[in-house]
Amino acid sequence: MSPMGGVGINYAIQDAVVATNILSEPLKLGSWHLWDLAEVQRQREFPTRVIQWFQGLAQKRIVARALNQNQQFTVPAFLRLPILRDILARLIAFGISPVRLNS
Repeated sequence: MSPMGGVGINYAIQDAVVATNILSEPLKLGSWHLWDLAEVQRQREFPTRVIQWFQGLAQKRIVARALNQNQQFTVPAFLRLPILRDILARLIAFGISPVRLNS
């Protein structure tokens, strides 16, 4: 995962929350199985792939242009619209499928 956007730690925390939700009971009972781990992977793989794709796209389309000294950089129009900018910020902060710790 690229460090762009600082989402790595957010995704690490979300991975830990999902793992806790799925594995806590089997671990308490002492009877966890590989399919429990596969379920953690199944739940986290799609959101992780989406954010990695998004990071790669942003790196190529925005950051690379900003770092190019041969052309003047202007912020893309969609980032100047408050509603789109806010949606993007929420996506980076909370991911595409926010997770919650089960009680």
